[in-house]
Amino acid sequence: MSFWQWINALGGFVVVPIVLFIIALIMKVKFGEALKNSLMVGVGLAGLNVFLGVAAEQFTPIAQGIVNRTGLQLAIPDIGVGLNIAIAFSWKFAGLFIPAGILLNLIMLFTRATRTVDIDVWNFWPWAFSAQLVYLTTGSYLWSWIAFFVTGIISLKLGDLQAKAIQEGYDLPGVTFPHPFSTFFTLLAPAFEKLFESIPGFRNIKADPESLQKKIGPWGSSAVLGFFVGIILAILAGFDSVKTLQFGMMLAFIMVFLPYTINVLVSGLMPISEAARSVLSSRFKGQEYYIGLDCAVGVGQLASIMTGVILIPITVILAAVLPGNKLLPMADLPFLAFWVSGAMAYFKKNILRGVIYGTIMIALSLWMATTIAPLLTEGAKLAGVQVPEGSSLVSNLTIYPWGWVLAMISKLF
Repeated sequence: MSFWQWINALGGFVVVPIVLFIIALIMKVKFGEALKNSLMVGVGLAGLNVFLGVAAEQFTPIAQGIVNRTGLQLAIPDIGVGLNIAIAFSWKFAGLFIPAGILLNLIMLFTRATRTVDIDVWNFWPWAFSAQLVYLTTGSYLWSWIAFFVTGIISLKLGDLQAKAIQEGYDLPGVTFPHPFSTFFTLLAPAFEKLFESIPGFRNIKADPESLQKKIGPWGSSAVLGFFVGIILAILAGFDSVKTLQFGMMLAFIMVFLPYTINVLVSGLMPISEAARSVLSSRFKGQEYYIGLDCAVGVGQLASIMTGVILIPITVILAAVLPGNKLLPMADLPFLAFWVSGAMAYFKKNILRGVIYGTIMIALSLWMATTIAPLLTEGAKLAGVQVPEGSSLVSNLTIYPWGWVLAMISKLF
């Protein structure tokens, strides 16, 4: 248990390269090539973490400023996705979630129940989040283990289902996102894409970054778009002229350099991915296999980042007017690109479609966060998470939905 807790503590950008290196050696990739390419994936993930951290640092005061200027008063504070992680790791068997997850993936591969080789083993923690919520609801470790494996099975199967769209939309051959958050919020994307394509006039609007740049020239470049969108957000947040210009420049910096980290990651992943898919396809005739990555790879795409930025003020307005919502969005506002990370592949990176779809999905998140707040508060107290003074309940916008679904089903019985 201590060993696996140590592995958990390393984080995704260390664990994933280790797992990928082992897979590469099993797939008969030369030692030097396996080491180099695995490290390149780790470098890409580390760079992605750095950029997402910078984005969170920059967007937090923007989010706070927009919320404060609206005077929004809601009963349940959004204390961030760290709440989910703390609850997951307070599960009695949390130290075993990586080996249990690997075992499930192997069983499903050998029984041909999945075609996804999920190397993002650190992100098996959401499976443990489901398990702890079901345990808090039922008091049964048997049912909590069932919830763990059900979350894993759903995630891997949806990783299979959504793989083709992710590969084509993001130009990532052999890759999918089996992340539990991404798979859920991508579920309705195919239906919405059909709806968008059925609307005369609307279906002809090209709003992906490449099309925007062709239409408006330099004004559509990632640097210019990032700078001016940043200026608008800073004005909405009430920043002074100095901070406004600084934020505009920082957003332009993120928009320009973030895609390079994805290129580094992909350059290391592709040789190992091709080797793994070749060996597996020869071993299991007629099957195509996918490498499962964190949906943050989709978040790192320019269109996803831009969509997430636009969704910040929309989410604040939505929280104020949505019937039944009691969550005050705050800590998770910098991470809104995660809601559309998989869906943007279906929309061919069309920012307008992403904003419309993201608004609907975030409305769903606000409702889920409100309804599950009592259970999350109980879990927070058991995990030693501080409940803000003056609040009786806590929750977060980035609610991991399969945990919500399984907890609600458990409550029925």
